Amino acid sequence: MGLFGPPAVDLLARFPRERTWLLPALGAVQRAEGSVSPEALAAIAAHLRVPASEVWGVATHYPEIRLTAPGRRLVRVCTGVSCRIAGGVDLLLECERRLGVATGATTADGAVTLEAMDCAFACGVGPVVEVGHRRVGRVARTDLERLLGAPAGPGTFAAAAPAVHAPEPPRGVAGTPLARFAALREEAQRRRRALRLVVGQGSCGEAVGAGETLEALRSETAARGLDAAVVAAGCDGMCWAAPVVHRVEAGQSTGTWTVPAADVPRFVEHVVSGAPYPRPAGAAEFLAAQRRVLLERCGVIDPTDIGAAIDAGAYAALAQAIDIADPTRVLAEVRASGLEGRGGAYFQAAIKWAACRDAPGEPKFLVVNAEEGEPGIVKDRHLMEGDPHGVLEGMLLCAFAVGVSRAIVYVHGEADLAAARIATAIEQAQAWGLLGERILGTDFSLAVEVRRGLGGFVLGEETALLESIEGRRAMPRTRPPFPVASGLWGRPTVINNVETLAAVPRIVERGGAWFAALGGGHGTKLFGLSGHLRRPGVVELETGATLRTLLEVVGGGSSSGRPLRAAIVGGPSGSVVHPRSFDAPLVPRGPVNPGTGGVVALDAAASIRDAVRTLLAFNVRESCGKCTPCREGTARLAAMLEGPVDAERVRALAEVVEAASLCGLGQAAPYAVLSGLAEFPEEFAR
Repeated sequence: MGLFGPPAVDLLARFPRERTWLLPALGAVQRAEGSVSPEALAAIAAHLRVPASEVWGVATHYPEIRLTAPGRRLVRVCTGVSCRIAGGVDLLLECERRLGVATGATTADGAVTLEAMDCAFACGVGPVVEVGHRRVGRVARTDLERLLGAPAGPGTFAAAAPAVHAPEPPRGVAGTPLARFAALREEAQRRRRALRLVVGQGSCGEAVGAGETLEALRSETAARGLDAAVVAAGCDGMCWAAPVVHRVEAGQSTGTWTVPAADVPRFVEHVVSGAPYPRPAGAAEFLAAQRRVLLERCGVIDPTDIGAAIDAGAYAALAQAIDIADPTRVLAEVRASGLEGRGGAYFQAAIKWAACRDAPGEPKFLVVNAEEGEPGIVKDRHLMEGDPHGVLEGMLLCAFAVGVSRAIVYVHGEADLAAARIATAIEQAQAWGLLGERILGTDFSLAVEVRRGLGGFVLGEETALLESIEGRRAMPRTRPPFPVASGLWGRPTVINNVETLAAVPRIVERGGAWFAALGGGHGTKLFGLSGHLRRPGVVELETGATLRTLLEVVGGGSSSGRPLRAAIVGGPSGSVVHPRSFDAPLVPRGPVNPGTGGVVALDAAASIRDAVRTLLAFNVRESCGKCTPCREGTARLAAMLEGPVDAERVRALAEVVEAASLCGLGQAAPYAVLSGLAEFPEEFAR
């Protein structure tokens, strides 16, 4: 059936005829057809009553929208910094040789399209190759024959959505919010299984066989008659050890192992009889230096079961807060905590919340920025994959404190697993009376929907995100007015990222003073470690920890045997840090700013110049184009790095881009260039 047959008509008919549904409609057509044809663009324009020229303008703006059909099979190789230094470029060249096609082109018979990826967002298991929408990590050249010749798979995250949702909640629950919640928690505890074998099936784990381990473990435990629940979880952060299995008893992990599918029978024998089975080397050191607050449930609970989340402590802070029925107390605890936004700007969350609460106008909105489109930055999708109910509880507490009645979670277009798990959490929370109308029997209500992006680094800028939701090109707005006064559709709007909101339930439950006592008043911070490290993964430390602790104690030091010569901190908007600064504390606005939390370690053989050019090239491609200093300046900087570098001219142009760009992303685009020149001038003099 062609695009304009009944299935396609039904596809568009489900979208209300409003401009805000433009990006979702484009995404739906692309998922159904593989690309968006001119005819489809015209049909979308007619249905949504948006001028065709503006639909074209939006479609050409988002990098994940395909306006021409790819080959029957799509092969993509990650060439972001983390995968690049692990051999990603060599894999791409080998794919060109084997397929007989250049990168960015399709074979003459239309069978295969080969592309490079800016990031596969599975940095802990690089290099990553995606074949037929299925990502595979730790790929060697010898793996390519098998991967390129394998039958097409069902998708990147075939196991993203749960096969069976959590059982229905108890019926007839009444009383105060605390009494109602106590009944929910009692029901959750009643359903607890004595023994659970939990497979870490996050993005990294899935790329290295966690799905196969899960199915093999279910089959083997059934065959052995073992009374254990085998469930999929998110990642516990130990990407270097994946696929990981936790043994969970009485709600606590009592052991962690690396279990490939082929070793499942031996592992189950260990569970049954205590036969030897090795623990992953370095696990104790990896965990000992961390202060896991936001990550405490990741990898241990089933993220698709609200009962497991409640049993582990989720929603207790929400029940307590709405039972007291004083939103200002929630706001006061967040203010006392000193919680700063974790999207990179580190603006005080309580100030933003209070300004929105006091702003005139209804309804008020909460927008959760889960786009996270920066290469090497994976912590937000890690939280959504592993503890979506923790994120949702943070949203609820924010909405309660501010007076928000509608919330939108904006998830990266390729973060399928994160989107599926947050959508399941929303569905279950509504069924259990913790979301929607009259939450826990009170007058507090919140409607939540999930929106999907289609690429665009600029979506990390909050006003560009609002433009996208409203159905326009993602370009920053001039401020003032600020979103807290005039945001989504001109209404007061709070915009926070996932990590920020995930901290809120812990703050409300344990007190703002408790959080403020961590990290010298800055709390904890999540980091994604990748590059030349023995133990890459997602970790949580108190703010103020040093790069040396991150790289050598938690990350295990260099994986190549060569000394580390640099670290890239903060992704494309970050900086290149010399080892002389490895002992400086990672604090906002300090000598070494943690930024959004991505850390890529580079050993002595790595090219700093190549890494800087890779980051800058991403900024060039991802410039929204609104302001000339960013659009033209970054491109000229990239050209200046191609040959012998005139450092003074580069610095002068970089300063113009930094000073004259409209948004923070444009202003930060030259940071890697400036820091690379300052710390490693010899690399650019050659």
